[in-house]
Amino acid sequence: MATVADILAAVDRLAPFRLAEEWDNVGLLLGDAAWPVRRVLVSLDVTEAVCEEAERLEADCLLAHHPFMFKDVSRVTAETRPGRLALRLAAGRRAVIAAHTNLDAAQGGLCDLLAERAGLTDIEPLRAEPVERTYKVIVFVPAGDLEAVRLAAFDAGAGRIGAYTECSFAAEGEGTFFAGEGASPAVGAKGERSAVPEHRLEVLAAESRVGAVVAAIGRVHSYETPAIDIYPLKGLPGEAGLGRVGRLKKPKTAGQLADDIKRALGLAGVQVAGERSARVERVAVNTGSGSGLVEAVRAAGCQAYLAGELKYHEAQALAAEGIAVILGGHYETERVPLEDWTPRLAEAVDVEVRLSESERGALRSK
Repeated sequence: MATVADILAAVDRLAPFRLAEEWDNVGLLLGDAAWPVRRVLVSLDVTEAVCEEAERLEADCLLAHHPFMFKDVSRVTAETRPGRLALRLAAGRRAVIAAHTNLDAAQGGLCDLLAERAGLTDIEPLRAEPVERTYKVIVFVPAGDLEAVRLAAFDAGAGRIGAYTECSFAAEGEGTFFAGEGASPAVGAKGERSAVPEHRLEVLAAESRVGAVVAAIGRVHSYETPAIDIYPLKGLPGEAGLGRVGRLKKPKTAGQLADDIKRALGLAGVQVAGERSARVERVAVNTGSGSGLVEAVRAAGCQAYLAGELKYHEAQALAAEGIAVILGGHYETERVPLEDWTPRLAEAVDVEVRLSESERGALRSK
């Protein structure tokens, strides 16, 4: 049966936790990684309604976009709302995982999905994150060891390329060695040069996983001293980061863009600052609060900025500079992309994944 650790690993593959902002609180917030999981409930927030829904659905794990506890929590008691929620969930052995700014920033995450909903092409991060260096790990193995070594490398975190996992390459060849005094060769003989059929197995590993990958290979390889080469690879421009910027397929006015976004997100209305007749081609987007990226919007040469919410004077200043501001609501600009992302999580895990049907935005129009 799948465990909380399996769900945590799947989320980390889709939206690496290292992409989270320093102030954020992501990962496993409540529960035991060893707890079994049959059903995951995905929501924006951990609320009383979501807890009740999890109990009704018998969901063992909640995946929330917004952390319901932050790093400054010093105690968990029934005297606070987060404490009451935590105690209720813990009593039912329901774990909580948070994927917040890491899910916003990840390739294929919420910002990408919002940009796609807005009709953008040539999408790239508005504020790119530095990419962790990648290494190529090459090991020479006898045919009988190939699959065991490959699986050990994958289990240790190797073989990931974009949205693909368990990626490797193997080619047949011949290896030679001379086993001297003190050696205990698994094949061949001491005191003479041996030639044996081998496979050259290649996998990619992030810098933080190289040590674990090499150790895992060593544990299952039948050779006394496996031949392992490690090469650093030149990094490519980052595809992750907060916000997105892209181009419309065809230029349109700010008013037309606002109407299109309203339809794409299923909204009754949006807030607009700036001239509705202004021509727009290059657009920046960010889910939820857009305040932290205002300078990046200016630097990107955009004619419009779509976000959930923005400070009044920030919107006023951008509009005065000729950058139209379109605000769709914090909840709405995150919930709709989350609906689009949830099937990706369902494909990545071996348990049922449900999107919350009970939660509602805190702010509603009358």
